[in-house]
Order: sequence, then C-alpha cells, then structure tokens
Amino acid sequence: MAQTQRRRRRLNWSADQLLIGLLVVVAALLGSFNGLGRFDQSLYDQAMAWSSRPASPDILLVTVDNASLDALGPWPWPRSVLVQLLGKLQGARAVGLLPNESATNPRDDALLLQAIQRNGHVVLPAVLDHLAAPTRNDLANDKLAAAAAGTGYLNSMPDNDGIIRRVQWSTHLQDGRNCRYVVLALLAAGGEKSKADTILRQAGPGGTTGIDYVGPSGHMRVASYLQVLRGQVTAAQIRGKYVLVGSQPDSWARRFPTPMGRLSGVELLGEQLQAARDDLMIRTAPAWLTALVTALCALLACLALRRMPPRGALLLSLAAAALTMAAAFAALNYAHYWMAPSAAVLMLIVCYPLWCWRQQEAVLGDIDRELQRLREEYPPILGEAQLPARPSKDAMGARLLELRQALTRVRNLRRFLVDGFDGITDPVFVSDEDGRLRMRNRAALAYFRDLALRAPRLGQSTAWLLEQLVSDPAVLGEVGPALTGRQSDASPWRLNMEIQDRQGRSVILKCAPIHISSGEFAGTVVTFNDISAIRLAESKREETLRFVSHDMRAPQNSILALVYLNSQESDPKKQHDAWSRIGQLARRTLRLVDDFVHLTRAESVRLAHVVIDVDMLLHEAMDDFWGLAQARRVDLSFGDDPHHALIRGDRALLLRAICNLIDNAVKYTPGGGRVRISLQCEGASWLICIADSGLGIEQEDLPNIFQPFTRVGPAARNDSNGAGLGLAFVSTVAARHGGSIEVDSQPGAGSTFILRLPAYTEDEIARIDERAA
Repeated sequence: MAQTQRRRRRLNWSADQLLIGLLVVVAALLGSFNGLGRFDQSLYDQAMAWSSRPASPDILLVTVDNASLDALGPWPWPRSVLVQLLGKLQGARAVGLLPNESATNPRDDALLLQAIQRNGHVVLPAVLDHLAAPTRNDLANDKLAAAAAGTGYLNSMPDNDGIIRRVQWSTHLQDGRNCRYVVLALLAAGGEKSKADTILRQAGPGGTTGIDYVGPSGHMRVASYLQVLRGQVTAAQIRGKYVLVGSQPDSWARRFPTPMGRLSGVELLGEQLQAARDDLMIRTAPAWLTALVTALCALLACLALRRMPPRGALLLSLAAAALTMAAAFAALNYAHYWMAPSAAVLMLIVCYPLWCWRQQEAVLGDIDRELQRLREEYPPILGEAQLPARPSKDAMGARLLELRQALTRVRNLRRFLVDGFDGITDPVFVSDEDGRLRMRNRAALAYFRDLALRAPRLGQSTAWLLEQLVSDPAVLGEVGPALTGRQSDASPWRLNMEIQDRQGRSVILKCAPIHISSGEFAGTVVTFNDISAIRLAESKREETLRFVSHDMRAPQNSILALVYLNSQESDPKKQHDAWSRIGQLARRTLRLVDDFVHLTRAESVRLAHVVIDVDMLLHEAMDDFWGLAQARRVDLSFGDDPHHALIRGDRALLLRAICNLIDNAVKYTPGGGRVRISLQCEGASWLICIADSGLGIEQEDLPNIFQPFTRVGPAARNDSNGAGLGLAFVSTVAARHGGSIEVDSQPGAGSTFILRLPAYTEDEIARIDERAA
C-alpha cells in the first residue's frame, strides 16, 4: 500500500513538472514578443500619464495666438515679422525656428538671413522624405540653412496605433550622410553637445529611445508673438533660454497624439527637448530579458500555487499580477526603463486556472481511488446501502454526492465505534504516541467519580492520570514504557497485570498498542477490568468450602461416631442418651444449613417490594421471642409506638433480620437483664433500635461482626449451635433495602444494634404504585 502511494506521488509530480515546463515555455515565447500590442501600449500610456513633471523654466514656446493675429494681421505674416522676433530673441541660448508658409520676397529673405546670422543660435528644421530609409533632406531654404547654427529633421516616429512614444534621434541618407533630429541640433547650438552625444550613445545602433513626457498640452511655458514683439517678455526672461517658435496659428496647427494627449508640433518639440536635457530617455528591455522575466514569473507562480489552497492561490495570483504591473510602472517612472508586463501578467493569471485544473484532476483521481477502496474493503453497517459504482463519465455533482455518502458512512462508523466504546462497562483510556489522553468512555468518567477525583480531560498526560488511580510505584514504572510504545513485546498486550487501586479494589490493568495502516505506533489503549466481584466470589467460595468442610462435617462425623457406638451398646439408657445427642447434632446441622440458605437467598433473591408497617413487624417479631425471653428471665419491652411507620421491602427477609437481632439480644443477655426495642424517625429513615444489657462486644471485634462465619466474644464462641451467619444476613438484607446496620457496644455495658431503613409516606407509596401499575 505504501509503495503504491509513493508511486502515485511520483506520477503526480511528473505530471506537475510537465505542466510547469509547458507554462514556462509558453511564458518565454510570449515574453519574446516584447509586448502584446495595444494592451502594453495602453499600460505604457497610463503609466506615462501618471508621471507628470514640472515644466522646465529654461524652455519657452512662442506661439501664434488669436491676439497676435488680430494685432499683426491675417496669416501668413511677412518674414519681416520673423526678423523683428529674432531681434527680440537676441541672447537666447538657442532658437528653433519652425518653417512657415509666409510669402517670400528677396528683400525680406535678405533681412531674415542677416537676422539669423546676427542671432547665431538659430536652428532650422528639415523634412526627410522617409524616416526609415530617407533619400532626400528637404530644407526650406539652403541659404538660410547655411546661415543657421544647425539643422535637424522634424520627422516623428509614431507606433502602429499612431501615438508618438519614441524618437528616432539619427538616421542616414542613402548617400551615407548622417542626419540628426532637430532636438539634438538645438542642444548643440545651445552649447550642450555633450548631452546630444550621450543621447546618441544611449540610443545605440537603432538610434531610437522612448520619451518621458512631462505633461499634457498647455503644460510648457508659453508666450505669444505679440507679447515678445511688444517687449512683454523681457530680455532677462529670454536670456539663456531655449526658444521654440511656432510656425502656424494654434487653431490651425496639427496636433500629434502622445501618451499625454494631443500636442501641437511646438509643444511636442518642447517636451522632447526637456526630456533630452533632463536625461529622461526611456530604454526598452530587450526581448530576451522580457522572455526570461516572464518565464521566471510563471515558474515561481507554479511552484507557489502547488503548495497553496485555492483561495490563497487566487489571492496570490491577483497580488502577483498587481505587483508586476506596479513594478513595471515604477520602473518606467523612476528608472526610465520599460519592460512590457502584459505577458507576465497574462501568465500569472492563466497559471491559476490551469493549476487548479491540475490539482482538481489529481484530487478527483485520489478520491475515486479511495472511494473504490471503500467500496471494496468496508462492508455496510447499520443498514447502510452499498456505495454505487460511479459511471466512467460523471459530473462533479455526482462525485460530491458519492463523497457525501462516504463521509456519512464514516460518521456512522465513528458513531458506531463511539457508542460501542461508551458501552464498554470497564474504564477505557486511549492515548496518543506522546502519552496524551485522546479518548475515554463513560465508565472511565464514572470510575473517577467513584474515587472522588476530577474527571479526566482530553490532552492530559495519561501517566499522570494513572498516578491518581494507582499508588504502587512498581506498577507506574511498568506503565510508562507501555504508554509511549518503547516496550517491545510480541503479545498483543504490552501490559497485563493485577493491581490494587486507591480504594483497594482488585483491578486487571491492560495496555495494548495502536498502530496505523502503515504499521507505525500511534497510541495505547489502557483498560481497567474491576475483578473485585470475582475476588469476593472467590472469597465466599473459600468460606463456603470452609463451612462445608468444617462446620458441616463436624456434626456429621459426630453423628456417625454415635451411631457406631450405639450399635455396640446394649444398655437402653446409654442408647437413649446417644439418640438424644444424635438428634441434637442433626438439629445443629439443619440450623447451619438453614442459616446458610437464608444468607444466600438474601444476597440473590429478587425482593418482593410491598408496603410494610414497621410497628406491626416489630410486634410480630417480639411475639416470636416472648416465650424465650421469659424462660431466660429477660425483660423484653417495646418503646413508644410511632404513628404509621411505613417502608417498602420484602416482609419475610426483614422479619427474619429483626428476629436475628432480637434472638442475639435475648440469647447473650444474662438472666435479670433487659432487651428494649424502639422505633425512631430520623430524616427520611426509620431507625429500629434493639438495645440489650448483655456482656457487650470488644472494640476490636466491632468491624468484623457483620462478616460471614464471624463469631466474637466468649459466649458466642462457646455456642455450638451458631455458625456466625446471623449478623451477615442482617447486613445483607439492610443493604439490599437501601439501608444499613450499625452497632454501638461497650464491654460489660451491653450492645445497641440500629437497623436503618428508608421511610415512605402514604403519598409516596401511592405514586410508586401508580407508576408500577
């Protein structure tokens, strides 16, 4: 069985490894795509939207607003306006002059050329015919470009969804010439060529990086044409700043979609310029790294889910997915590094249902096998129906129904065992492998109550509980190893010995080991078999044998001897004496047999419970011994007569018990003495007191006078007609009627015997009779 379970575990682990490997391979494949299209792009945009930064004070955007149009006339303006603007921008760190559609003339072109030369930091844009493989660099005016501090292309690089997230910092024409993005030209013109070179190195061979946008439209510092021309923007506010001049009115300008929303061309360049100056280039993780991280997430998720319950696995999957998203957002915002998280998130979410399916299949397989074993090995009890065989293609509901039936059977079996356990009449304790109490039956609880001890509690040390029951150290020393399984014995009982408990009762103590199906030690069953009744029966048997062998044999031997002597005697007088002695011995034998039979009957006969008037019963007994008392000159009297002294019991047995007490009192009271009988009520009992003025009983003999075959005092020992059964009979009758017998005696002062019997009222007797009827 254990080998089969180990093989099944190995097969399950192999299946788990196969599933883990498959999930890791799929995760690596998805991660190698380096993003799952629009989903990752949406995550990127959302993360970017949460990372707004303050606009740089070193960048100024000059735009064409409605107020400028109203003041300077309709668009397009003559280039003389640009000449005036460049004059106002003298002292700027660099000026990005975007092309416009204004009408040109030679005079204005010459003035603009001179203005560009005077400024010395103007950068003019160019437009490539195709960014991926350009063939031509179209400049607005070659002369203006020659006079400018630098040129750069304006082409944007939108993703497949049309949103501009990246910048192509450089490219090459077909003739081999290198072209730079206009932002790099502005940095070079502004004296920050080293930053431009750093960006190109970071962009690598592809020349592309992401841009960390600083804010939505309207976020950058803006001034209008009119404000600059009128001097509302002072020279101090322009000095040392990057100025980007818009080429179209705001209401006409094309707006480009970005993660921050739609931006105008001049706003787009302004945000890209700030990102370049602040080194906010976003690097994208290579495909192999994304594949590795995604595969690692799937592997860790599978290993964790394998050891967690379904609810914990669900929470872990959701938490891991949220943590992956948070890590990607944090890396983008703080480290400016983007690793597409969608593949890892997808695998973390997919791993949960797949792994739950795998666990469910394994669990259902184990349930099916165990239920099959239950059908084969466990016969129905208590009228249960046999578990039906499950069809090969069954729904989950049918399996659950079958499992409920199996659990019901297990509960029935447990109930069956518990009821049987509690039905055992001997105290039984069950301990675990550590010697801690795990079960005890009702008899065990009653046993502790009989000893006036606190009921044993589950979890207590069984050895400590036994110390409360047994005081013999030698016994306790043998019990300890048996409780913990350290005692090796081929017999089914590790311990089987007769002991004495704290009340002096004879008990058979047994300890038996408990083993689980694998054979390992699991605990111990401890039983206490009370054999006090057996030992008492053995004692009575010994007394009976002694009675038969001595008290009965002695008269019979005397009779046989007298018969033999009488057969040899011819003198009639001597024969008459012999016959008299034979008759005396026969009567003695008959009385011994009669006393023994009455004692046996009092111990075993079923009592005839009738209503008895104790007063009448006492008078009847006194009448039987009136003649004997008169013959022995003993004053036999009765005390006050109570009204209605009622009891329930066997009249014949009670009468004989009272007669035995009166007989002893009269017999052992010398002539001239007295015997007084009285009846008293004490609580719920009637007390029959028989007091004499005889010789009394020694104190050391009092504890034994109610034992069978016990005769105390010289007078009793010299009485050849007694066998010591009379007071034992009285004690037995009193006990069987729920009463007791007591004695108070002093040598030379007489004895008082008190027979205590339960009292009943007429109403109580009536209710008892009604229930009996």
